[in-house]
Amino acid sequence: MNLFKRMVILFGLVLTLSVPVPVWVLAQTFTNDGTTLKQIIIFGRHSIRSSTVNPTTLAQYAVDPYPPFEVQPGCLTPNGTLAEGLLGAYYRDYLIYEGLLTGNAGTDAAHSYFRSNSIERSWATATAFQGALIPNSTPSVHSFPIGGPDPVFDPILANVAKVDANLAATQVQEIFNSGAALESAYSGEYSLIRSVLFDYPLGTQPPPPTPQNCGDTTPPTSCSDPTSQAITLTASTTTLYTGGVINIGGLLSVNNAADPFVMQYADGFPLDQVAWGQLTLDQLSQQTRIINYEFNIEMLSPYLNSVQSSNAASHVLRTMQQAVNGVNVPGAFGNAKSRAVVVISSDAYVAGLAGVLHLHWQLPGYQPDYCAPGGALVFELRQSNSSKGYLVRAFYTAQTFDQLRNLTPLALDEPPATIQLLIPGGSTSATDLDVSFAVFQKLLSNAINPNYVEDPSKEGPPNVLTGVTCQ
Repeated sequence: MNLFKRMVILFGLVLTLSVPVPVWVLAQTFTNDGTTLKQIIIFGRHSIRSSTVNPTTLAQYAVDPYPPFEVQPGCLTPNGTLAEGLLGAYYRDYLIYEGLLTGNAGTDAAHSYFRSNSIERSWATATAFQGALIPNSTPSVHSFPIGGPDPVFDPILANVAKVDANLAATQVQEIFNSGAALESAYSGEYSLIRSVLFDYPLGTQPPPPTPQNCGDTTPPTSCSDPTSQAITLTASTTTLYTGGVINIGGLLSVNNAADPFVMQYADGFPLDQVAWGQLTLDQLSQQTRIINYEFNIEMLSPYLNSVQSSNAASHVLRTMQQAVNGVNVPGAFGNAKSRAVVVISSDAYVAGLAGVLHLHWQLPGYQPDYCAPGGALVFELRQSNSSKGYLVRAFYTAQTFDQLRNLTPLALDEPPATIQLLIPGGSTSATDLDVSFAVFQKLLSNAINPNYVEDPSKEGPPNVLTGVTCQ
């Protein structure tokens, strides 16, 4: 059985911000499972970044000022670069062990492909991963110009897919009822976030916000309690883009206000600055259920998932097809020689791709289906040594909260947290989650709506992008 498949992930321990507790990892067993790894596709999220919201906006959400990140809003932090390098180094060891890479920079670079969406943090993450996966190789991350539309990840803004916002909103309302229903269902997370923002014990009545006690700014900033803003679930009336078809009202403000907390912890902020020292690690994880629910609304309702993620899914499938057939396929990542394919974007797009195949995961310390910084869906294309048939193994892998925070070196016996994924409709075995490539191809082809996929013959893939800076 291969390395990932034999991995026993992590023992769950109660972790707190104030009392660090070690996380134990079981050693792995290496055995030959009768297959050869032919290609790996790592479809991941960028690593640790600063808050995507500017400090002026953040100041209105809390009575205390948010501790500043050392980079501009939305940029990959220096620790994010280091953490992604550790992940890339781990995959280097793994792929050399599996025989997919050789350890020779020139040979491995010729058989690898790196792609990011057009955001600085994604490009920088892919660059850091490449530098560790293939040391001494020339940077070669393919990306459209930063800030421009990318048809793979944002088919709506790139005019590849047309979306009916009213139809999308109607379906979302049919699934989730109303914003009031969501506020009730997630009242625990709302109360937790509110108690942190306004610095009062959880379960007690918060003091009324005033300009004098919000953000500690000069002049005083008027407070705006994001948890008091209504969730709307209506069709957006502004420019439509992937992940921005539904107007979610106050849910967006809540996520903007709470978003820095995870990144503060992962980036190594002093514990008294992580959510102002008010969250245990379990609570830090708990409040991320809000962002997961935002993705359920914006990315995973059936209609929106089809419109927004079919094009990305088609690229993953074509990438595997060209590896199986040994012939370049238009609309794939890389070419038929690409053995290691690394695609870095944002959590919304990772969640969207997972939704196409109905993939779910649970890693210790994280909420179900949470897309951790640097976490990735991993698709392994393998070939049976006896029958020569191809099969697919799918995983979700991510560094744990503390592996990120402590910049823990990773190794084959000290891996990131990883779980093999059940592909619904795929395996018929109770003990073997492998899926034949023919079945995987059929499942993914049936899930992809060709109406929302760019014509491969008209597609112009991006070139290598260099010289990107954090601005």
